Amino acid sequence: MKKIALFLVISDYYLASLLLVWAGTSKLSNPGVGDLLETLFNRNILTLDQLVLVSRWYPPLEICFGVFALTGLFSTITARLMGSLYLFFTLLIFFVSEGYLLLPINCGCFGEGGQSPAYLLMIRNTILALPLFFFSKSHRNWTLASFFYRHSHRS
Repeated sequence: MKKIALFLVISDYYLASLLLVWAGTSKLSNPGVGDLLETLFNRNILTLDQLVLVSRWYPPLEICFGVFALTGLFSTITARLMGSLYLFFTLLIFFVSEGYLLLPINCGCFGEGGQSPAYLLMIRNTILALPLFFFSKSHRNWTLASFFYRHSHRS
């Protein structure tokens, strides 16, 4: 059972990292605002300048963060930051849906794409986020940084 939990946490770490890279790349290749940012703008939570700033700079930052996570450097902290990011977007989706969980939303997660019911987006993000908070020092042995560190000190 312990090995299954180890595999799930490590797999989730790399899946969450790869999804960040994929999402950022998709947003760069197929730019758009999505329902989340549009709703925040329409409710006067974001100004037009902030909307443009977020839509322009979030995708490259998302890619950089995902690539950094894939390296495995500071993986324990990075896992918690990724988990927090996914939970933040879960709460943002809930806010935008106003509690109507069947409401189809284009979250803008992967560029301008189709819509999904809010509850599916929230379940996806929660399933990705929760295991990341169980990432511990023992999981660091399975990161790329640890692998290269071990092999560079063998000679």
